[in-house]
Amino acid sequence: MSQLLAGIRVVELATGISGPYLGKLFADHGADVIKVEPSGGDHTRRHGPWGDAESLLHDADSLERSPLFLHLNTSKRSVIADVGSPSPSASDINFIRGLVAESDIVIESFEPGHLDAIGLGYDAMCRLRPGIVLTSITPFGQTGPYVEAGYRGSDIVTYAMGGPMWGTGIDEREPVKLSGDVTSYQVGNLAAVPTLAAYLISRRSGRPAHVDVSAFEAQAGTIDRRSSYLIYQAYTGADVAREPRQPQRASPMGFYPVTDGWALVFTLPTWVPRMVQTLAAAGLGLGDGDDGSSLAERFASPRWVFDPDLPDMVETALYTWLFSHSKASVAAAAQVHKWAVTPLNAPVDVLDDEHFVSRGVFVDVTHPVAGTVTQLTAPFRLHAGSDSPSDAGPDVPAPAPLLGEHDAATRARAAERSRRDASASDASASSVGSHARADREPPRLPLDGIRVLDLTVVWAGPGCTMYLSDLGAEVIRVDNPFVFPTATRGLMARPPSEIVQELGPLSGYPDNDPGPRPWNRQNMFSSHGRGKLSCTLDPRTELGRETLQQLLGHADVIVENNSIGVLAKLGMDWETVHAANPRVIMLRMPPMGLDGPSSDWLGFGANFEAMCGLTGLRGYADDDPTSLTSVFHMDPASAATAAFAVLAVLARRDGADGDGGTGVGELIEFSQSENVMQHIGEYFIDAAANETRHHPLGNRSIARAPQGCYRCAVDPARPDQDDEWAVIACENDADWQALAALLDRAVGEGVPSLEADERFATLEGRMAHHDEIDVRISAWTEQLTSVEVFHQSQAAGVPAGQVLRESQLRTDPHIADRCWFRQNGSVEQGWHSFPGRQWRWDGPEMPWRPIGILGDANEYVYRQILGLDDDEWRALHDEGHISRDYLQPDGTSM
Repeated sequence: MSQLLAGIRVVELATGISGPYLGKLFADHGADVIKVEPSGGDHTRRHGPWGDAESLLHDADSLERSPLFLHLNTSKRSVIADVGSPSPSASDINFIRGLVAESDIVIESFEPGHLDAIGLGYDAMCRLRPGIVLTSITPFGQTGPYVEAGYRGSDIVTYAMGGPMWGTGIDEREPVKLSGDVTSYQVGNLAAVPTLAAYLISRRSGRPAHVDVSAFEAQAGTIDRRSSYLIYQAYTGADVAREPRQPQRASPMGFYPVTDGWALVFTLPTWVPRMVQTLAAAGLGLGDGDDGSSLAERFASPRWVFDPDLPDMVETALYTWLFSHSKASVAAAAQVHKWAVTPLNAPVDVLDDEHFVSRGVFVDVTHPVAGTVTQLTAPFRLHAGSDSPSDAGPDVPAPAPLLGEHDAATRARAAERSRRDASASDASASSVGSHARADREPPRLPLDGIRVLDLTVVWAGPGCTMYLSDLGAEVIRVDNPFVFPTATRGLMARPPSEIVQELGPLSGYPDNDPGPRPWNRQNMFSSHGRGKLSCTLDPRTELGRETLQQLLGHADVIVENNSIGVLAKLGMDWETVHAANPRVIMLRMPPMGLDGPSSDWLGFGANFEAMCGLTGLRGYADDDPTSLTSVFHMDPASAATAAFAVLAVLARRDGADGDGGTGVGELIEFSQSENVMQHIGEYFIDAAANETRHHPLGNRSIARAPQGCYRCAVDPARPDQDDEWAVIACENDADWQALAALLDRAVGEGVPSLEADERFATLEGRMAHHDEIDVRISAWTEQLTSVEVFHQSQAAGVPAGQVLRESQLRTDPHIADRCWFRQNGSVEQGWHSFPGRQWRWDGPEMPWRPIGILGDANEYVYRQILGLDDDEWRALHDEGHISRDYLQPDGTSM
């Protein structure tokens, strides 16, 4: 079977990370992606990591050996054209015009207005290629005051302004960014969803599309806490502060030392019995209380959360157990009892991990200059008739291109095409490359008429189905009323009112009131619950299984991210589902894949980020892992790529033009760990080549200096807020000169000039003296408010941004100008100001529907879709399947 996206032609005018990662997702799945580089090459060709080299490499081959470039640009072709310059040559412009005329998608990341200025704007592209899809990825979008002022972005700027950086880190220190450049990766990852969706619309209708992806908005809407925090702020009026250093808890959560490093322990209140069972199996916690009581006896009381002695008892047993294990053995021992404990690995550790080795996640790819490069395979795998590992091997990427490797051949082909067009009639020439046909259907959303059964939990799966709903699908959640989905609709079904505020911002309720049905009012569910219907059904019973199997026959897509053995217990293994409905597509999203030694391990995204190398790159450079509060980058990373995979497989089933498809469904095996590892792929390449053990850099960068997060003065408009910060990131030497001049002007005579100091003239020099530079920057920022630092730096041409808390983001003038926040809610929670979409386009309007309510679609699903008669409906009702509440085993409400 051909690759998923074979036949799609993409022109990549983007540089950096976000746009090229979008291009990589298309290229690695079969699209023909032509990367257009400036004559000096994409600047990521000069980007490390470079092992433990004391200085950056500048030899003739260094442009071909950058781990970042090698990772981002697999399976692409490279041509050269300086279209990023203010006045490109006529030859380069004509060359790009020719490429656009025979392509389907163009990806660009220039300053808004640049393409128009050189005659290659959206309107011009539409004339060249009716039906073209243009995806623009920029820091602040295509419109708005920051765009008009020419403000610039950077990975840390995007996270500080849009993402939850103000709440990331510990309260005694500065906010801290995420690992590496994963924020930029996620922007490109997210952009893949509307780009492929717009392409499918174009293939069916001939309509062009301009997709506007603002990195600021993409992060502001991320399900890695920010969207939940914004809803929490709307509910309660409270901003979310950084957490204290790992506190002592009766249900421990955080990083703990073991004999050879650290392990992440994640214990939800409902998972305490698993912890107790694990410790008891090791002979611990059996009678450690002052009164001789055991941990099991203490936890048996429903008031255990108020037991003042319990945290000490747990910690005594926990540390005794931890100090007898390595990070690998402690995880294995805990996972036997389904307790979420995982090792904290560096990327170099992951290369030899038996699970990833057994799955063939890393492959050696031969590059003509870099030699053998250890690359990651594709982030998801496809199965046809079975879910056997032998049924679907991972796609192996082709090596990244040399600079201009395909330039001569591509230009020759373009010249030949121009000669052919010149000899053709005007009528035929104008139709070359057009998608338009008289019999095309009117533009509609690509998933209009598609029905999705949503069996998902927590964030990653529900985030995916939210995107599918936005693109027109009818999404029906199948909620088991007898199983409360912890961390999906709250930490507990009915939290006591006196502890609601103690549950934290990931389990908030309007006015801190859980209400009669808390599961319909909780902020974490509301962050991904828009536009979905809910039917209630317990598939563990015979009637429930039979009813679910009937429903499968009416579905196009099934999405699930439960523990790996859940579907088999319900009789919903892929072979059975495929036999019952050969057209259905099933997306399974296990954390570690469907096979391998660790495939049945349980945990949240934070657990597997630690295991697969992501967390080991994050945190304060001078602190230990107890300062690492939980982040959940894996969830938004998985949600977007999984939606992209569903769109691609649906297109193969139905045909991109609405006909000519296979007509057969497939199983998408989506390992969330393998997907998120793509966002640090350069570190695996470097670790394999140089055996480097990478460590956290805090807010600094391996490619930019200075870069950091700096304390600012209290804003007189907010005198009660003394936790004010701004980020600054010098992308190149010119940025540094601009910042140095700004800092020099702010000090009196007698202070040495930064601008004239030759020690700081190069990136290497600035990295070597980063501490000294930071002292000068901090002395300046501490005299200014964060908004003053932001605007003064940007006016000087230096990428910078405020570290925005939720209330500040709500009043940001750029966000307001783009009308980003929107009203949403439900009759059960009321109506509030919700985070907006993470992209915008000129395509068909996407639905903006209320947040789903448990059981709200029972009658529609069972009466209309399945056509059940009165007796069949009554049978479901009598067994407790039909419910608006979560139920006790006896059928009474929880």
